[in-house]
Amino acid sequence: MSHWKTNLGGAVSVLGTSLIGVGVLGNISSGAHSNVLWYVALAGFVFSAIGKSLTALFAADASQVKDLTTRVANVENNTSQITKP
Repeated sequence: MSHWKTNLGGAVSVLGTSLIGVGVLGNISSGAHSNVLWYVALAGFVFSAIGKSLTALFAADASQVKDLTTRVANVENNTSQITKP
């Protein structure tokens, strides 16, 4: 099951992970080190935490998935209305 809130949480988490990579890799590479990259990495950690929290908050519960699975199984087992051409 896909929902826009869960997708948004995943996108924010991926953005955070990317920002962490930019900040950390930029600071460990040779050349001038910047405080901006430190703040980029910090923002990445914050975005990653917020995204994972949103994903977990809006994810489907096991009871919702079980109910959906039961309904799908009931439809699959009821083929009496299907006629052969």
